[in-house]
Amino acid sequence: MGPGPDPGKAAPRRKLITKRRLLPLIGLTLFVLAIYILQNEIQQFSWSTFKGHVRLIPNLQLLLALAATIAGYLILTFYDKLALIHSGIRLPWLRIAKASFLGFAFSHNITPSLLVGGTIRYRVYSSYGISGFNVTKVVGFCAITLWLGFMALGGVVFATTSVRLPGSIDWPLPNLQILGWIFLLLTAVYLILCRNIRATIAFRGKIFQLPTPPVAAGQLVVSSMDLIASSLVLYLLLPPIPGLTYPLFLAIYMVGFMGGIISQVPGGLGVIETILVLMLGSFIDSGQILSAVLVYRLYYFIAPLLLAAMLLAVHEIRQRRRARHASIQPPDE
Repeated sequence: MGPGPDPGKAAPRRKLITKRRLLPLIGLTLFVLAIYILQNEIQQFSWSTFKGHVRLIPNLQLLLALAATIAGYLILTFYDKLALIHSGIRLPWLRIAKASFLGFAFSHNITPSLLVGGTIRYRVYSSYGISGFNVTKVVGFCAITLWLGFMALGGVVFATTSVRLPGSIDWPLPNLQILGWIFLLLTAVYLILCRNIRATIAFRGKIFQLPTPPVAAGQLVVSSMDLIASSLVLYLLLPPIPGLTYPLFLAIYMVGFMGGIISQVPGGLGVIETILVLMLGSFIDSGQILSAVLVYRLYYFIAPLLLAAMLLAVHEIRQRRRARHASIQPPDE
């Protein structure tokens, strides 16, 4: 009788088969979740009401807002690009753009955003041979980058504009200038640490290190540009408002953005609208504000999620075909 099967080879093969069966379930679950979210969002729209909202906005502004949305999602790809550079991983930009777009389109709409964005990225990046640990580093890096940009841009905006919060918003400070200077101080501390601390930290066999100064500077630039682009989408959808300059609107938008993040509501739904109505009420009728926000959510949240759901479906079909093809290949002798 010949030798029996080698249990050392059988165990890794069983793990590989289990992984091939499990990963498509993750993608399918996320796809179904996206369809569910889209269905709930679309139910809030009345076609006649939506047409009435859109008619209030000039065609040129609609096109410019669409261009700002596309530019914003292109900027978002550099979050992942910087994260991979920091981890020493090289990957073609189109693959990075795919993982980034899917991750952000889902996490913008579904909470908890870190878990959802991380699961999507793992599903895509693992198909390119990137380990789960490195995907976790990418997700954490992107989250830190967002907050760094918020502090850098928010610091400049809050410190240089005298934005006062309405009395109905419970806030211990009379205005946001003090908060702006605190943000700028924290941003400066981060840059100093990245410049002067190059030591690595080992934790459970994994190595961590602060980004290099060029990467850290890139984090501030990319995330600040991201926030500017997303705010510009909404600003372009508002009617001309005397006295409301873009820097002032950006400060108000940053307050709404901060409230949305703190609330942990997907996309800051309801929170951003409330803050904008309270802070822009002296400039414009609340109905016009909500009309603009309605189109803004369609542009920046719902349409990208719909596109991402279709792109994820295509990705899963391709991965399933590859897994089926690999499963019928004869095992290595």
